[in-house]
Amino acid sequence: MIHTNRKLPIVIFAVILASFQFGIINAEEDVSVENKTGDADSAVVSKYIKPAIDYKKIEKEADTLFYAGIENEDKTTKEAYLDQALTKYMLLLSENPYDAVINTQVGAIHDNLGHSQAAKDYFTRAVNLENLNPFANFYFAEYYFSRRDYNEALKYYLIAYKNGYANSYEVNLKLATIYEKLGDIQKAQKHYIQTKKLNPKISGLGEKIKSLREVYYSKSDYGRK
Repeated sequence: MIHTNRKLPIVIFAVILASFQFGIINAEEDVSVENKTGDADSAVVSKYIKPAIDYKKIEKEADTLFYAGIENEDKTTKEAYLDQALTKYMLLLSENPYDAVINTQVGAIHDNLGHSQAAKDYFTRAVNLENLNPFANFYFAEYYFSRRDYNEALKYYLIAYKNGYANSYEVNLKLATIYEKLGDIQKAQKHYIQTKKLNPKISGLGEKIKSLREVYYSKSDYGRK
């Protein structure tokens, strides 16, 4: 007589179910561990990846600070603006050391802060990079003009004048002043007249032009008769 054990199928089913559930749990644990490992790896990677630097934005901010400093008459405020601009320009130069304009701006900042040799070094570098750049030549001329080295100033003002700054009243005024100091009355008069056309609001130019005309006439053959 064969005896049937009814509990056996139930036991087998329970074992299969337990194995199935255990597999699901292990799978979930594996996924969880994998996610945690992935998150940790991402954190490590992001820690060492530097965010992209927006150089255009930095340049715009530096230019704003530069002109605010150059044009400010209060010494403390001027220096504060220029120091901030200098920090940003040096970052830009670390990315592109061959930019003539930025080298010029750094030179101008040093000049305004009283760092004469550093200013000259940066101006020299700028004009060597782009020898006809009017911006670089204008500021190098300003450097020499402020030190009363009029022959050197004249050289750089003329380069700026011939390469885009012919309609700058500042350049024409400086050229007129230098020519007058060097005794070239005719050229001085020419640039004073051009300055007056470009900026009629400058006071005293009419009288200056008239007096130079009289001096030029008195030195001419007509004045000697």
